[in-house]
Amino acid sequence: MCDTWGVTLDLDPGLGSAGNPRLVRAIVDEMNGGAIPFERFMELALYHPKYGYYRKPGRVGPDGDFLTSPAIHPMFGWAIGGWLRWTWQQLGEPTTFTVIEPGAGEGLLAASILDWAEGRDDNFREALRYVAIEPNAPGRDSRVEWRDSPPDAVEAGAVVTNELFDAFPVRIFDAGERGPIEVFVRWDGERFVEAPGGVASIDGAPESGRFEVNQRAYPAMRDLCGLVERGAVLVFDYGYPQEDLWAPWRTTGTLLCFYRHTAHENPYIHVGDQDITTHVNFTDLAFAAQASGFDVHGPVSQSAFLWAAGLGEVVEAARAEMAEYFSRRRALERLTDSAGLGRVRVLAATRGFAAGTPPGFGES
Repeated sequence: MCDTWGVTLDLDPGLGSAGNPRLVRAIVDEMNGGAIPFERFMELALYHPKYGYYRKPGRVGPDGDFLTSPAIHPMFGWAIGGWLRWTWQQLGEPTTFTVIEPGAGEGLLAASILDWAEGRDDNFREALRYVAIEPNAPGRDSRVEWRDSPPDAVEAGAVVTNELFDAFPVRIFDAGERGPIEVFVRWDGERFVEAPGGVASIDGAPESGRFEVNQRAYPAMRDLCGLVERGAVLVFDYGYPQEDLWAPWRTTGTLLCFYRHTAHENPYIHVGDQDITTHVNFTDLAFAAQASGFDVHGPVSQSAFLWAAGLGEVVEAARAEMAEYFSRRRALERLTDSAGLGRVRVLAATRGFAAGTPPGFGES
């Protein structure tokens, strides 16, 4: 309460203290005085059909909450464009080669890949069909086929994902003597707080500390593999193999929130106004690809992948234009920074051609 000139004002923000008040109200209403699994809380916070975080445009970039690799420089897309052209060539240069990008956002990656392809003097650009799956805040590039659901399977092509799986809602568990106890969330009248749920049985689960289970990643990877009969699935995401993700020393989990370029670990504030992510279990993704009949390569670090793709030479090629040279050099440093985007892991799954190890995956 605030007393101004003898008039008392009520300045308590109420539900707005936790984030978008309309979204907070929707979550509290669903709780109905009880608690919901964290996975459901995260799903509502990010993907509520009206008020979820991913319904908002402008999430990525200097004026948003975080930066992804396509927002750093088009070179990232050029590297992927070269990799896709190599895949097209291994398939015998089919007249139609479809690239499918789930979670395409506003289309930064699509634009850089298509711009790069238009600079080729072969038939790759004519063969290229680009399908972007983005049900939330899609872009407007007319060269892209925008969809809010996956297309039918294509005969030849590739699926490309960039930081897709790390935004899937996850179950959270606290390991203890009785086993993993699932984390639930309730509203205490002023804020969201955690509540213990039931005890679960999870093979290989850590014996202590907090950890996440992304039970949607495996079936989603199977679905992505099902979109191409011959071709590849190329995944860029933060994560580790399961033995590293659930290592004994990792006792606090991997959940992070991003709000106006600040990272923190509290998902119960700025609800609907911040991103929530967790690291991906690449063992699950590899098993899913193998179960779909694909050969798996990697994961390798994004840093190793981009250097192998030749981005160092792309930087040096611009020396005659010093402004562009320094722009590319700074971008390459950010894209390969081992403490930043360079930590992103890259996994490739291929089917329908026998070319051995794809470019960028010669060393782990």
